[in-house]
Amino acid sequence: MKVLVTGGSSLLGATVANLLVTRGDEVTCFQRKHSGTHATDHLGDITDASSLLAAASGHEAVIHLAALVVPKAPWSRMQAVNIEGTRNARSAAEQCGRFVHISSPSVAFHDVASVGEGANAPLYAGRDGYTRSKAIAEQEVLTGPRVPTVVIRPHLVWGPGDTQLIGRIVDRARSHRLALPDHGRALVDTTYVDDAASAIVAALDVCHPGADAVNHAWVVTGSEPRPLRDLVDSILHAAGVTERPRSVPAPLAAAAGRVLERLWPGAEPPLTHFAARQLSVAHWFDQRETQRVLRWSPTVGLDEGFRRLADWFAASS
Repeated sequence: MKVLVTGGSSLLGATVANLLVTRGDEVTCFQRKHSGTHATDHLGDITDASSLLAAASGHEAVIHLAALVVPKAPWSRMQAVNIEGTRNARSAAEQCGRFVHISSPSVAFHDVASVGEGANAPLYAGRDGYTRSKAIAEQEVLTGPRVPTVVIRPHLVWGPGDTQLIGRIVDRARSHRLALPDHGRALVDTTYVDDAASAIVAALDVCHPGADAVNHAWVVTGSEPRPLRDLVDSILHAAGVTERPRSVPAPLAAAAGRVLERLWPGAEPPLTHFAARQLSVAHWFDQRETQRVLRWSPTVGLDEGFRRLADWFAASS
């Protein structure tokens, strides 16, 4: 199959592209810089509709991962990349025949725990610009699709080379700035990057008319929830960091996040109210129906993932 992958320079995008190439697909990665994958690169900006359409010409499917993932970028930029960019990807997919859109479980977050749930409606309309823009994008993707469409929401993707979750945790611990709400007691499910990528490829394979997966969103996780504190401690141990996070009462963390997001001059404040609330409540999901319709299951357990992470840190030091 000829597949166009947007956002191929990201950890997850590159893993998806390489997985497709390994199994024999012809893959083009579309992003602003070279992906470093075994796929063919077509450099361009997701906000440039004509460039994306040209890159998609001759392909049979589009997997859309490109996104602006920062909590405090100008809303105009969030709209341009995460909403307009998704519209462009959807238009490209309409000339190809299949569309797999990568969203986030946060689009259904309403300040309460997610305990054994599936993919609830993407109705988030709060202050977090990334989440709000992704919710709007997903709503549009699932409204009257013209080609078979599957939405995948991987939850907390991590692995060697991750600069988002892993990088931020390690950097803040090393600088003695890492704190967790309420001792990190919240039970949280995560997704190792290889499993997230294989789920996305599985979604592509079942993205055809009449399949149960089509025209729905599916949360993907490793199905191995653990307390947040245990996850963070394992990440720090893998990185060789002896500093451990301190505990902050959840209401205080939320208040601090609200102040920081208002006063912080850059696009990535160390904490936002949205992030503080998410870290304070449980997030784990019922994966039975997801695994059935995608014909997929995770293969990398947490302990194996942490071993691979430790090996990567050791090789990088």
